[in-house]
Amino acid sequence: MGLWRAEEVRLTPIRKLKFVVDTEDPTTPAMPLSSFVKLFGFTPEPPRYRLISVDALSCPEDQTVVLAVECAECPRFIKRAKNYIYCSEKPVR
Repeated sequence: MGLWRAEEVRLTPIRKLKFVVDTEDPTTPAMPLSSFVKLFGFTPEPPRYRLISVDALSCPEDQTVVLAVECAECPRFIKRAKNYIYCSEKPVR
């Protein structure tokens, strides 16, 4: 009777990036939340400022930066749990 080898599963951490967007001045570039607070000395409040959160990671396959939602299209994707993406070494679908 043969033994089944467990496939290698890669855990890739998801990085949460928060940006501030000025909705009243479209020429103002988006700025990381920490930089905004450090520069202006206050936390951005709506309606003028909008806080945008982006989940990104480095793909274990080719080391490109991708959005976490893009992983669902990959044939190696297993699941997303907490702040990690689980991927298989070989395609699972």
